[in-house]
Amino acid sequence: MLQAIDLSLRAGPKTLLAGVTLELRPGEVLAVAGPNGAGKSSLLRALSGELAPSAGQVLMNGRPLADWPPKQAARLRGVLPQSSGLAFRFSVRDVVLMGRSPQRKTHSAAQNRAIAEQALALTDTGHLAERIYTTLSGGERQRVQLARVLAQIWEPQHPLQRYLLLDEPTSALDLAHQHAVLAIARRFADRQQAGVLAVLHDLNLAALYADRIALLHQGHLAAVGTPAQTLNSASIRQVFDYPVSIASHPQHPQALLVIPQRQAAPGMPAQ
Repeated sequence: MLQAIDLSLRAGPKTLLAGVTLELRPGEVLAVAGPNGAGKSSLLRALSGELAPSAGQVLMNGRPLADWPPKQAARLRGVLPQSSGLAFRFSVRDVVLMGRSPQRKTHSAAQNRAIAEQALALTDTGHLAERIYTTLSGGERQRVQLARVLAQIWEPQHPLQRYLLLDEPTSALDLAHQHAVLAIARRFADRQQAGVLAVLHDLNLAALYADRIALLHQGHLAAVGTPAQTLNSASIRQVFDYPVSIASHPQHPQALLVIPQRQAAPGMPAQ
C-alpha cells in the first residue's frame, strides 16, 4: 500500500494538511475531491515525495518513502501533475520515451521503444507520435503526459506494488477524453493491480470510476469510503457549502449521480 499516516503539511504559517491518514490499496481507484484550497494537490505531492511532511509519514509498500532509492521508487510510482512544462521541440514519441529513463540501463532501446508505443496506443495518441510536442493542444499534451507516466511504471515489479498518482487528469480534456483517461486508469488498476489515486473536481466522474472517494476540507480528511458512503447531500453540503440532490445514475444504476441545486446569484431574487 501507499499510506499517509497522520500526515501534516505546512507552508510558513499556513496549514495545508492536518493529520491526514489515508491509504491507497493495490488494484483500487481512489478519487480525492474537495473545494479549491482543500489540500488535494498538496496531499498528492506529499504522497509522491515532492513535498516533505511537517509531521507524520508516507510509506510505500511498508517502507518510508524517503528511504527508497530514486530509480527504484520511479519504477513503482508514477506522477501526472496538473501541468507539465516542456519548451523544447521534442517529438511526442521522445516525450513518452522519457518515461523509460529509470529503465535505460536494464532494458534495451528496442524494449523501451516497444513499451512507449504500447503506452501511446493505450492513450489514443499513437497518431501524434511524430508531432512536435509544443504544437499540441492542451488536451493532447495531457494525454501524451499520461502515456509517459504509464510507460514509466508499465511493468510489474513483483512482489512490490505500483502506484499511479494523477493530479486533475481530466481538467484540460473534452468530455470523451475525460472518460477515456479515467477508463484507462480504471483498467490499469484492474489488470495490473496497481493503486491509482486521482484528484478530481467532478464528483460524478469520481462516482463512476472510483472504488473509494476521499473528501478533503480545509486540510482535513472529512470523509472516506465508497461512493455510496461519501456521496450524500449532508457530506457534500458540509464540504462544498452547496446544496445537492443524490440520485441513481440512469445508465449505471450501481453508481450515484450528484445533482447541484440551482440557486439565485448573490443579490438577485430567486426565480
